[in-house]
Amino acid sequence: MAITRTRSRKGNSNRGFTLVEVIISVLVLTVGIVGLLAAFAASLATLQQSREDSIARQEAQQFIEGIYAARNTGAVSFSNLQNQSQDPVNGLFKDGLQPANPAGPDGLMNTVDDLAALETGPDGKPLTLQRQILFTPFFLADGVTVNPDLRKITITVQYGTGNLRRTYQEITYISTYR
Repeated sequence: MAITRTRSRKGNSNRGFTLVEVIISVLVLTVGIVGLLAAFAASLATLQQSREDSIARQEAQQFIEGIYAARNTGAVSFSNLQNQSQDPVNGLFKDGLQPANPAGPDGLMNTVDDLAALETGPDGKPLTLQRQILFTPFFLADGVTVNPDLRKITITVQYGTGNLRRTYQEITYISTYR
């Protein structure tokens, strides 16, 4: 008696991937990686922008604190707290945007005695921002009469690199009274 074997074919499960399936999967993986890299680059740019925003706010606060401290200690008089274009004799502060030079002997930034080198940022590199301080008279309710005991201070910090220049501005008021 002869024994015969028969094979049943249910399907070949060890068939593998075709070349088209491999190409499609590599393409999908490449698109995913490129998208991930773009998101990473955008997050780095946002992080840098946030750092610059923080430095600009800190610079404006330093201006304000320096001005109030100089007035409160009597180091400068109220008549000195104005721009040179408004009063060339008494005005201490330079007009227009100025580089981020450290304060000189008077302790106030953007005055004629500022040091020549640029301030350094938290990373030890020179700051590439520009600052402006503008004193303007404060008018009474009639809109014509100037209050001689009060001035508006507008502090502008311009920063950023290349075409991405940004501006931070802070406004406060100062009076002759301490």
